[in-house]
Amino acid sequence: MYEWQGDIREPDFDLELASSYVGKYILIGVSYFDAAGNFIEQKQMHGVVSSASPEGLTISLRGAREGESWVMPPNLDSVSVASPGLYSLRSTGEEIENPDLLSTWNVTKPNRS
Repeated sequence: MYEWQGDIREPDFDLELASSYVGKYILIGVSYFDAAGNFIEQKQMHGVVSSASPEGLTISLRGAREGESWVMPPNLDSVSVASPGLYSLRSTGEEIENPDLLSTWNVTKPNRS
């Protein structure tokens, strides 16, 4: 199980910029690592940004995860404008054409000794 830990709020959160993402289609990649930094797995998902607040951006997922939602931390540095084209998701086999935004994350599993 992985979860965001600690205070994930951004002190300089740009609500105007975050609000401009609402309604945009986003492609998300999350890479998971163990406490020693070894790669475990990658998950990819996509959907529409349904809301934005200092607590995070809520994504209404589509495709293989249709009906689910995912809340990403409010770090807008992880979001970029996507170049036009066809994106293949290795983890699901889906192809997404011309998403508006991309977001990538690296998550390290805490050492629980």
